[in-house]
Amino acid sequence: MITSLMIVLALFNGLLIVTNRVFNARLGLHISGAGAAFWNHLVGFFFLAVVTSFLTGISGNGIGQIPFYLFLGGMIGAGYVAINSFVMPRIGTTKATVLVIAGQVVLGTMIDVYTGKVSNITMTVVGIGLVIVGMWIGNSKKINNNEAYKPRKERAEVSVTASLPQC
Repeated sequence: MITSLMIVLALFNGLLIVTNRVFNARLGLHISGAGAAFWNHLVGFFFLAVVTSFLTGISGNGIGQIPFYLFLGGMIGAGYVAINSFVMPRIGTTKATVLVIAGQVVLGTMIDVYTGKVSNITMTVVGIGLVIVGMWIGNSKKINNNEAYKPRKERAEVSVTASLPQC
């Protein structure tokens, strides 16, 4: 039961991530990738502050004992959102998502190799290679049609009735 719940939550989280990327990409067309990252994190901060205060209470106890580098995830997340907000409207939602996942798989594989947790490195490398080749083939077919990847502000409006993946 717990494993099934974790699978469903992880899949739902994937849906949230793509939805967040689409909103930030469209916001980035209006203000910039860095501006979209700023507002994404500011709104997220207030949302989490409210949720955390209701669920667990906000406490600063022991915060000074935590190594500073463990807080760098916030900077990394802000950079990720800014880059993604810039890239997604230019290459499309699917390509941006697949390339981000490919980057995660590459780094995850490197970490797993370093920690000795990869059981079949050959198949892992083949899988990573297939993703990269697939993206290259998909991009080479569009090489003469750069118009499709130019951001268009008139398509950047988000509404409840709009289809989100139109970046």
